[in-house]
Amino acid sequence: MDKVSIVVATYNESTNIKNLLSSCFSQSYPNIEIVLVDSLKTSDSTTQIARKFTSQVFRYGQERSVQRNYGALKASGKYLLILDADMQIDSHVVVSCLEVIRKHPDTQAVIIPELSIGEGYWAKCKALERNCYLGDPSIEAPRFFSRSAFLKLGGYNPRMISGEDWDLHRRFKRIGDIGRISNLIFHNEGRLSLLKDIQKKFYYSRKSSAYIESNVTGVKGIFLFLFRPAFVRNWKKLLSDPIHLPGLIVMKSLEFSTGAIAIASQSAFWSKLFSFS
Repeated sequence: MDKVSIVVATYNESTNIKNLLSSCFSQSYPNIEIVLVDSLKTSDSTTQIARKFTSQVFRYGQERSVQRNYGALKASGKYLLILDADMQIDSHVVVSCLEVIRKHPDTQAVIIPELSIGEGYWAKCKALERNCYLGDPSIEAPRFFSRSAFLKLGGYNPRMISGEDWDLHRRFKRIGDIGRISNLIFHNEGRLSLLKDIQKKFYYSRKSSAYIESNVTGVKGIFLFLFRPAFVRNWKKLLSDPIHLPGLIVMKSLEFSTGAIAIASQSAFWSKLFSFS
């Protein structure tokens, strides 16, 4: 049986890591290994908890692209599954991904749909948002890869802190097909606050220059980096949740304005903008 290496990049994830690793070891596919790469910035007990589950725990890098690439190099599996620490996975995710690749030899990567879970009003608003992204090829990106293809492409762009998933998606599309399964990844937002969400949006938008330089091809591309047309296509789904729709509107409005300010502060944005005019 081909080994699958689950690579996890972490940063101060002592609250979440046990739930993720428990779900990994509950997979119906037995031949897996866990490779965890903790950020050098971590100051909590993430690595101590992780070592109770796997011996392959490393400290390396400060951002997830670099950490993931390092984990892929340390892995020994034929396939890679890249996860975040605040996730949990359905017990049949690995076996379903393998079935897609075995049935379709040209498939080099597989998309696993994601749903948000969490506590409180704003976490429910975020869950409504993510529900609109299901099946949207402009937003979903693969997390399961042929390791040889991943390494051949150079993995995630180490310069990218934001948008690295979509960048890798585009590069994989050039070398083969990308499959999709129906089994889910559950993204645990915890007790999300509006302030925490806006701070996160500002941070990743401020770090988006490398992605913009490599992937944005027009003013429309910059707009789509901030705003999702999936909301327009899924208006019925949004209207079906009148309790959380107003909160989602507030959340996305603040995210859009905050993200726009952060992106506009970067020289990459203005050089791209003037090159289109």
